[in-house]
Amino acid sequence: MRVAVCAALLVGSTVVVSDAAVNLNTSRSNAYRVTYHSDVASDAQVRAMLAELDKLGPIDQEKLKQWLASNAKRFGIKTDLVRKTVILPAGEAGRETAILLLSNPDDEARARATTVKSSTSNSSE
Repeated sequence: MRVAVCAALLVGSTVVVSDAAVNLNTSRSNAYRVTYHSDVASDAQVRAMLAELDKLGPIDQEKLKQWLASNAKRFGIKTDLVRKTVILPAGEAGRETAILLLSNPDDEARARATTVKSSTSNSSE
């Protein structure tokens, strides 16, 4: 019986640890919002990238994907860790165009939820 209890506790703690390891951050600008894993970029790196994107103004999804592919590394974004990039047009996940930079593609649903929650909150990020 003790072995079963210990095994259940061990499995439960593993789920908590793996859930906690998914650290998603969100930064936003006037036209864009970026949700990213903390291993991909720092807040300062994302904010610098957002500042330049704001200078460009809103651009369509394809041009934005091309711009990210050409420029993200210049801002220190660890593009080798980004396994999936998702672009959500303004209105789909909030007022801003959302960019999800995911080191684990399995976290897309959680990143979308974080982006939508962040977009509708009144907090200053």
